[in-house]
Amino acid sequence: CFLGCALAAALPLGAAAVQPTLVFGVLNQQSPARTAERWNPVFQYIKARTGLDIQLRMGATVRETNAMMGRGEFDFVFTNHNFRPEYDGVYKVIAALAGKPIFGVIAVGADSPVKTLADLAGKRVAFPSREAFVAYAVPVLELKRAKVDVLEVLASTQDSALAQLKAGAVDAAAVNSRFLTQFSARQGFAYREIYTSEGFAEIPVIAHPRLSAAVVTAVRQALVEMKQDPRGESLLESSGFAGFDPATDKQYDNVRRIYRGN
Repeated sequence: CFLGCALAAALPLGAAAVQPTLVFGVLNQQSPARTAERWNPVFQYIKARTGLDIQLRMGATVRETNAMMGRGEFDFVFTNHNFRPEYDGVYKVIAALAGKPIFGVIAVGADSPVKTLADLAGKRVAFPSREAFVAYAVPVLELKRAKVDVLEVLASTQDSALAQLKAGAVDAAAVNSRFLTQFSARQGFAYREIYTSEGFAEIPVIAHPRLSAAVVTAVRQALVEMKQDPRGESLLESSGFAGFDPATDKQYDNVRRIYRGN
C-alpha cells in the first residue's frame, strides 16, 4: 500500500491540492527518452510523498535548456549551468546527487597511441556541447593551459561522445567521469584517462525563488529521504541514481571559478 500510505502521510503543504504542476528541468546529458526513463520514477515518488505534480521539461539542446532556465521557465532544475555568470544568483541549491565528486575526464581507447594531452594536438576530440561543465569548460581550460589545439566534435550528449570514441570516429572524448564509468560498464568499453580534473560536487537540484518555502522543503525532503525508503531505494537503483543529499551554493564555488576562466 505504498502509494496510499505515502499519500496519507504526505507532508503538509496547506493548499497542496490546488498547487499547479511544477516544471522540473533536466540538463541534456542523455537523450530525452533516456532522461524521462530515469527521472519520471523520481517525480512519481515525490508526488506520492508530497501530493505535488511534477512534469519533466527540457529543451532540444543544452543551450535551449539553459535559455529556458534563464527565462525562469523551470521551478526546479537538475543542472550546474546555473553557476555560469549570466545565470548565477537566481536559483538556489537545495540538494545534489549523492556520491563521490565528479571529474572532467579526457579519455581514449585502451589501445590508443595517445598518451598525453600534447599527443592530442590537431586530433579530433568529442565533447557533448560547448555548454557542458566538466565535459567542456573544465577540459578546454586545461587544453588551453597546455597550449594544445584540438578539433572539436560536438556530439550533443555524453553518451554520444563516448559512442563516437568507441566507434573510432574521434581520437578522444571529454566527459563526466560518472558517465564514462557507466558507459564502460554497459558497453564493455576499455579506456584510459589521459586527463582527470579536480573533483567537483555532484550536479545539484536547484529551486526558483518564487516557490514557497513549504514546497521547496517538501521536495528537498522527499529527494533526500528516497535512499532511506525501501520503495525509494528500489526506484533509485532502477534509474541508476545513488540518491540525493542536502547541498548548498557554497559547495559549488570551484564551479564558478572554472566558469570565470581561472
